[in-house]
Amino acid sequence: MSTFEIGVQFHLPTYCDVPLPHLVELAKEGEAKGISQLWVTDNLRSRQSFVALAAMACNVNIKLGTAVTVQYFRNPVDLADSIATLSELMDGRELSIGLGRGNARTPRFVRTPRPVGILRETAQSLRRLLNGDGVCFADYPALSDYYHFNPDATFQLDFSPATPVTIICGSNGPRGLAVGGKHMDGLIFGGHYMAALRTGRVPELLEIFDRSIPAGKDPANAPRVAEIKISLARDADRARQFVKESAGIRVLNMYRRGYTHEDIERMGVDMPDIERLDLAEQRGASPEEFDSLVTDSMIDAIFLAGTPGDCLERMLEVRDTARRQGFGQLMFSELGPDVDEAMSLLCDEVVPAL
Repeated sequence: MSTFEIGVQFHLPTYCDVPLPHLVELAKEGEAKGISQLWVTDNLRSRQSFVALAAMACNVNIKLGTAVTVQYFRNPVDLADSIATLSELMDGRELSIGLGRGNARTPRFVRTPRPVGILRETAQSLRRLLNGDGVCFADYPALSDYYHFNPDATFQLDFSPATPVTIICGSNGPRGLAVGGKHMDGLIFGGHYMAALRTGRVPELLEIFDRSIPAGKDPANAPRVAEIKISLARDADRARQFVKESAGIRVLNMYRRGYTHEDIERMGVDMPDIERLDLAEQRGASPEEFDSLVTDSMIDAIFLAGTPGDCLERMLEVRDTARRQGFGQLMFSELGPDVDEAMSLLCDEVVPAL
């Protein structure tokens, strides 16, 4: 059995056709088969993350979390009272709240100014609110401006969280990780973890987080979660086809957010292929055209995709690297084209081998 905690993230846009009661049944299956923690994403137009977590809290007896709550979707006061309310259903189990700017599509729906400043102020004010302290948003100018708080008002929860709450950094850029180390309890290395491993950047990014942890706190005690994108099916081609769009978007985002040509090539992706994908997306390619430009190397840069047998050797390599880097949890996300089949394959054939 794995020395890691094993988490499962319900990526809610992926499961848009799966009703909440079905997600709860999957959560119960995961708990019965040894999953340590269940996570949900935070996406506009998808099922509401805290409602989904509340349903799970009433039906499973393991840790829960958000990976991640988007700093532009939930103001800190609303977020604090949502967390504290949910905590009353947790029976003392840990609740982990990831914070981050969201995915690359967030700016299509809301303004996203000052991402690092808003991340820092959200973490600071949320911790104070959960600790029962009064918060005046005149002390948090970026949040005050974004959410139109009355600068003369003081906010304080009328009740206290009933379970331990861990605030986790979901930002993986250098400046965001510095904020996370200083103001949060741990980190989630997101869905491009396996691609970033190939570039060699992960150790230096983790070092930024560790250096920022205040004196007197041991970096070894900060929880680290590695998100592992996986797509499992008995039919390998179906598993791979299922994640073409997601893989293409994630590789493209890495390309656009400062990963160099050398980084992209270390990921195993040919530069002409990513450049063609970039141009197609910019001119508004249809989903079918976009998917046709996503190569096998792009899928393999981001995902473990195929049958359990196809994925296991590489998964063991990722496991060993994650262990050396101090990660304590592997969080599996997206799972596969048939979520019931994929959950069973993950729990019955992959996790026991770890």
